[in-house]
Amino acid sequence: MTRIAVALVLLALAGCAAPRAELQADRTGRLFVDAVQRGDWPAIDRGIAPVLMASPDHADRIEAVRRAFPADPPWSIRLLASRQVRPEPGAGEERAELQYLYQFAERRAVVDLTMAPVGWRKVTPATPGAPGRESALLAEKPEAAETGGAGYEVVRVYRAVSMSYTEVTAEDVAAQEFWSPERMPGQWLFLALALATPAFMLWTVVRVFRAPELEARVLWALLCLGGMGTAWMDWTSGVTGFLPTSLRLMGFGLEKGASPLAPWMVSLTLPLGALLANLRLAAGRFRT
Repeated sequence: MTRIAVALVLLALAGCAAPRAELQADRTGRLFVDAVQRGDWPAIDRGIAPVLMASPDHADRIEAVRRAFPADPPWSIRLLASRQVRPEPGAGEERAELQYLYQFAERRAVVDLTMAPVGWRKVTPATPGAPGRESALLAEKPEAAETGGAGYEVVRVYRAVSMSYTEVTAEDVAAQEFWSPERMPGQWLFLALALATPAFMLWTVVRVFRAPELEARVLWALLCLGGMGTAWMDWTSGVTGFLPTSLRLMGFGLEKGASPLAPWMVSLTLPLGALLANLRLAAGRFRT
């Protein structure tokens, strides 16, 4: 029992861990955002991916984002989310999707940034007798430096594909509050069903253990805690969806992303195991 409790705690801590981004994508992304805020167009041009540079209105789009930024530098920058997308061959280009929370003196903003890898570089670190050096952009990943030879680091090069700036207003934060008065009766009904699902599962577990005539009661009890098919609701908008092949335990989910603009997500799972257990108990009672 102690080992199970420790494992659950470790899983919970892992779920709460801060997001981590690919180092070079994160580093290049922060430098690009800083260049946009400062209006440093030479640095901006160096940080743009070819696909964005090819767009005839890319300068106007970047300028619109630059005007949205406050003039003062941010007090803090926090990575909210990171996703490395590697599509199947022919299904699109690899990219890194990053989301940051920028805290300024009097406002906050969420910056979404998409970076694409465009090649590789060999980076030779600076030494007391020589400055650091970078090779030209390489299309293919070079071999690592040989042991004992001139040392260099192989670095992946990223460029910006898209960027957006969304200010976090007091109205936005209020709209995401769980107990907002804007919630509709249908949303509260969905929440009640979501909360009732684990209660039904646990009630069935108690019934299983109180049925001495039922064989393999431990297995039936474990089955009661599983469900198949997940219905979810965006708690802010009330939009719902269903994942028919999802397998979940305990039947209830409540989560919110790290962004202050992220909505609460409420989910429930069809308590298939508990329903089967109740049918089995009913069949056994009918035979007796």
